[in-house]
Parts: sequence; structure tokens; C-alpha cells
Amino acid sequence: MGTGKYIVIDPATGKLDRRIFSEQGIYDDEIQRIFGRAWLMIGHESLVPAPDDFFHTYMGEDPVILTRDGQGRLHALLNMCRHRGNRVVRCDDGSAKRFMCTYHGWTYRNNGSLEHVPGESEAYYDALDKASLGLIEARVETYAGIVFATWAKDAPSLEAYLGNARWYLDTVFNRRDGGMQALGPMKWLEPVNWKTLVDNCSDNYHVPTSHLSSAQVQTRWLGRPRLSHEDQFASPNKHAFVNGHSVTFRDADDNTPRYMHGMSKETVRLFQEYHEATMPEVERRLGTFRARRVQLANHSIFPNGILGLRLALPRGPLKTEFWHFVLLEQDAPEEIKHAIRVGSQANNGAAGMFEQDDVDNWRQVTAASTSRFARRHPQDLSMGLRHAGPHPDYPGLVSERYISENNQRLFYSRWEAFMNAQSWAQIPLDPITARFEGTATMRGSAGSPLP
Repeated sequence: MGTGKYIVIDPATGKLDRRIFSEQGIYDDEIQRIFGRAWLMIGHESLVPAPDDFFHTYMGEDPVILTRDGQGRLHALLNMCRHRGNRVVRCDDGSAKRFMCTYHGWTYRNNGSLEHVPGESEAYYDALDKASLGLIEARVETYAGIVFATWAKDAPSLEAYLGNARWYLDTVFNRRDGGMQALGPMKWLEPVNWKTLVDNCSDNYHVPTSHLSSAQVQTRWLGRPRLSHEDQFASPNKHAFVNGHSVTFRDADDNTPRYMHGMSKETVRLFQEYHEATMPEVERRLGTFRARRVQLANHSIFPNGILGLRLALPRGPLKTEFWHFVLLEQDAPEEIKHAIRVGSQANNGAAGMFEQDDVDNWRQVTAASTSRFARRHPQDLSMGLRHAGPHPDYPGLVSERYISENNQRLFYSRWEAFMNAQSWAQIPLDPITARFEGTATMRGSAGSPLP
């Protein structure tokens, strides 16, 4: 890294500077230049289903109140009283028309406007400019019920930010007319750098090694096929990268449902029947090709959204707060909802079999970056160099093989772009070129209300 400019990934060799996982100064710049600019996932519309509902969340390190005001409009409000800075909400969620600071009693409506100040005449001589002292509000847009927010006034639209990645994301988040519901979150702290979780989303190379014991349990008790390196190397599955977003996906031409945690030899029939029963609706929404052929697998949404609605919230260079939601299709049968809910937590929750394997890896990657001797030697992300490019059927930069580090290299290049830019004008965006067949829209369905 040169003075004032971040150069952390060598695109010709895949060498990655380890310091980005541990140095406080770099982390401080990330909070300002990435989390202060990017569109961030902060929740789901189902978490605030009714007027006056609220849900407490975060944008980077900043506490934020996701509210639905009395007219049903969504707001993302910095949880900071404009007087001295105390939080005006101290619980996870609820329903309230107003939020009062418990320090001096300044009271705000749930749209952020300052409504009442004790002693406005007696103490402030009626000189307080209340209109300018509402809660700080972020821009809010939604995609298929997922709520995003950004502090950047010059940020592009969320649609442009997601770009062609939405072509893939629709196959999970935008399948059904009834939309999805979010359950959770389960929360825990991990002694890891937030980027290690995002990086891992496109890493399928580790699965037969890191998750060997977990996979053997699944083979024995759930009936999943055995997994080996040979299976991974021969897999026809693919990786794609768009605007910082990494996706892996399966070309599913065999009429089998997308695998998800909760599927087992006991429940596979239920999932197959549901897949077949809903396919006409999914085809109408996504078109035949995406409905029947494209199955999204591991993925990340830049900067810190991973594997669905799961958030890697930065809490310092060596700590991440992890939020795990379960997303369910609203109209799915209760048996399927129950299976997914249980399966999701058993595999990817705080005590999940796969999660525990992964956290151990992320801890060691993070710890290696703290050694002043070890970080003289960069990470090697050379797998699949010069073996990715445009594909005739799939948008984005697509890796030739399923086992590749192309998405990781491009993620760190995207990180560099944000860290080195003075404004959004200097951050490149790939144009939307994908053909979005079907009736599904950014808001879920045509005619859905604006946030």
C-alpha cells in the first residue's frame, strides 16, 4: 500500500496484503469510505409490517432505527439525539409513534422530525430551529422486501448498485407473489475481521476439508451425497461477479429444487412437491430459463451481506458482530417453513455445524494478519487466474470452473475502488445488460408500494 492510496491486491498474481485484516487505520478508513458510501442491507420489510413499527439495526458501526411511519413509509434514522447524542431507542423492536431521549426529553416523531423540546420558550427563547434538528436520515430503497440504506447523497440507485447481480438474486428472493418473511436475528460476536466472512462466500474449495465431519453427519443422517474434492473440481456449478457482488450458482436442468438447509431424506418429497406446485408462478415471475435452470447458491452483496439476509457488522478490525436471519417464502407450507427454520440454525447459526468450522478458519486468517513477521508474506489468491470472462448465457464475469478465487480477487479490487475514491463519481458501475424476463420487479411485484 502506497501513501494515501490503497493497493492491496495484485491482479496479475493474486497476492493480497494481509494488513487489511488487522490495522486500525485501515479499518477506520473502511468505516468512512465503504460503510459511509455503499448501499447496506439493514433489515426486511416484514420486520416492520405495520404503520408505526420499528426495528433497531446498524449501518456499519452506527445504530439505526428502521421505522415505518404512520403513512406506511420507511425511514432509516440515526439513533442519536441531536442535542447531546444519546440514543432515543434502546430496545430491539416495537411499535411507537414517537421516540424520546431520556436525557433531556427531546421527542421525535417516527419519521425523524423533532416534535417537542422541553422549555422551548423558557430555555431557548423560541429561537430553536426545530426543523433542522430532526434525526439524521439515510436514503432508503428496497429490493424484494430487503431494506437497504446509504448515507451517500451521491450514491446511484439501488437498482444500479445491484446491477446484473439481481438476475441471480431474483431466483431466491423474488420467486413468489407473496414475497418473503424474515425471522430473527440471532446475534453473536466473532473475533474475526468482517472481510473474512464475505471472502468465504465464494470459497467452495474449503468445503471437503473444513466441513468434512459436518458433511459426514449430513450424509449419514440427512441422506446427502458424499462430497469430495473430485466432486468439487468436476462440478458444472459456476461463479459470477457483478459490481462487487459475488454469486455461485447451479445450472439446474433436472427439475430438482434448490438445496437448502432443512432438506433431508425425510423432507425431500415435500420440497420436491412444493417446487413443482409453485413452478408455474415462478416461471411467470422470472421467465422459464431463470425459473428452471438458475439456482443461486453461496453469495455476498457488497460490502457485508452474505448468504441471504445475514450481516457481518464491523466492530473493529479484529471483531465482527454477526446477524443471522432466516428468510422464508410467506406462502410456503408450514412443514417446509419449520424444516428450513430448524435446518438453517442447525447449520449456519451460532451453534451451527458449518458455522463453527468456518469461524475457526476466519479466526486463524485474522490472527495471521496481526503478526508483523507473518504479514510480510501476502496471501496467495492465484487460483483460476485468467480463467474468467463474459458468458453467453450468464451476466457478469463468470469463472470457467466452480473452484476459483476469481470472485475473491475482484472483491478486493472493488474494496480498493471504494477506499481510493473521493466520491461515487470515481467508483465504476457495470451497466445493466441482463434480460429480466417475467413480472418480478425491484420491489417484488409490479404495483408494490414505494418505501
